[in-house]
Amino acid sequence: MTLSNNSIRSLLEIKDPNIKMDDIFYAFIHHTKVRLVQAHLIIYQRRCPLCGFEDLVHNGHYTSTITYTSDNASHPLFIRLAKQRLKCKNCGHTIMAKTSLVDKYCNISNRTKAKIMMNLQDDRTQKCVAIDNNVSPSTVGRLMDDHRELYPVFPDRLPKHLAFDEFRGVHHQLHFICIDGGNTHRIIKILPNRFKSSIIRYFEGVDRSARENVETITMDLNSYYQDIVSQLFPNAKIVIDQFHIIAMMTRAFNQYRSQLMKHYKYQSHEYKLLKFSWRLYLKNDQQLSDAKEYYDRHIHQKVTAGERIGLGLALDLKLNNDYVVMHDVMNYLAQRNKDRLAETLFSYHYDQLSKPMATVIKTLRKHLEIVLNAAENEQSNGPLEGTNRMIKQIQRTAFGLSNFNHLLARINLRMMRTKKQYQV
Repeated sequence: MTLSNNSIRSLLEIKDPNIKMDDIFYAFIHHTKVRLVQAHLIIYQRRCPLCGFEDLVHNGHYTSTITYTSDNASHPLFIRLAKQRLKCKNCGHTIMAKTSLVDKYCNISNRTKAKIMMNLQDDRTQKCVAIDNNVSPSTVGRLMDDHRELYPVFPDRLPKHLAFDEFRGVHHQLHFICIDGGNTHRIIKILPNRFKSSIIRYFEGVDRSARENVETITMDLNSYYQDIVSQLFPNAKIVIDQFHIIAMMTRAFNQYRSQLMKHYKYQSHEYKLLKFSWRLYLKNDQQLSDAKEYYDRHIHQKVTAGERIGLGLALDLKLNNDYVVMHDVMNYLAQRNKDRLAETLFSYHYDQLSKPMATVIKTLRKHLEIVLNAAENEQSNGPLEGTNRMIKQIQRTAFGLSNFNHLLARINLRMMRTKKQYQV
């Protein structure tokens, strides 16, 4: 049974009144079974737009096969649209009918383009999006380049709180990333590298009054980030993220614990004390229970969590000192007690600590001012680390991206899907 014009228009949700539907049927295009819609586009125009005379006559049709959205990817949908052409007998100028369904000289409908851009917001490969919409992967890449106006551009006014970091992206190169460290967590800028000159050049292009408005900048212990802040942000306070401080100390503690463990015979009692239950060494010492006993199958005895840690720390004085200073720093950071934090960092001599922990303490003493800022400010690099995790997932799904602009496009599109405040 042949469907009527209105039925086909309603089925395809086409609202242009100048498009008249003729028929819909199955056909084979490039050895693929597709649904094909026959239609023609009428133009209503009396005067020639070039000379103004009313000498327009019919001049045939221009037929194009348009890719359209389909609810069944196994049976793609095409519209074979015959566009009416008119010719002016006075000046010879030709006119072709236009429609909002598809751009001029393009065979991909605007509805299909919009669906592709929506699909790119999901965690999918570019090739997968292309297959679902019956286009080529290069077409998807061109659409990302053509729709850059969709991607939000941060205004000249910078937020009060910034966060700096880097991630590994195109061709395994490190890219600088800056986000709003406040409530919105919007990406402000991603640079194709992390060179100091490139970062300075970008921020020098921002109005000085906007840079003077920045109050805090959260970062890791990267030295030239601190130079950039002191040079370009006169009123900003540098805050070292607490995560990086704690990560440095726990990494140093585990490094020395592993070195000490290898001095003992494999599967000996001392080896097992240091090898197993390592998570207890990193657990907050104030949360360790001294009342509830459990049977430790590795050392074959009943102990509490506090006793289990005490047995391991009793093997080496430096390990015990590392444990004490590590947990004191963690607790005072959580309590935001900068005075006790400063006392803790200077309470041990380097000879009393292991070499890895002494190196960390020396680094923290060197940057004492910005380390103490971490104890009195609530800003952190947590949102930025989450953004970096999202970027890594995008690259992992895409099996790597070789085009930096396409990487930026996928990041912005993904942020538009996951964060409502990021939408424009």
